[in-house]
Amino acid sequence: MATLMNSNISMRSASRQIAARRPARISVVRTKAALDPTLIVSASTAAFLSVGRFVFLPYQRREADLEIKLGPKTTGTTFFDDLQKPASFVLTSKDPSGFNLIDVFGWGALGHAFAFFILATSSLHDAGVNPWPNV
Repeated sequence: MATLMNSNISMRSASRQIAARRPARISVVRTKAALDPTLIVSASTAAFLSVGRFVFLPYQRREADLEIKLGPKTTGTTFFDDLQKPASFVLTSKDPSGFNLIDVFGWGALGHAFAFFILATSSLHDAGVNPWPNV
């Protein structure tokens, strides 16, 4: 029992021996991205929004009008026809060409997905993995 009470001295000396074995300086590993993620996501989203607004919007509207003209004709008198009417705040905007909330969400999601692809492939390249070995 007396030896257990005196073991504190030996424990202190053991901790001092462990502390003496540690290196004096601790090296800190910092990761650094090759591409700035905020810049890539912002640029990609802005590019896809502008392509959607200025390039694909006329084609999309033409195709939607064609589907409406060729689709079934209803008078809107049944309950289910009234349920199919779109919400007014979703499909209307003050944009001259009619770029609405649904278009912004769709093209913005494509921009974010493309930015993720760019960042993922650049991180694979930084890790030493070649995503396209034949190229």
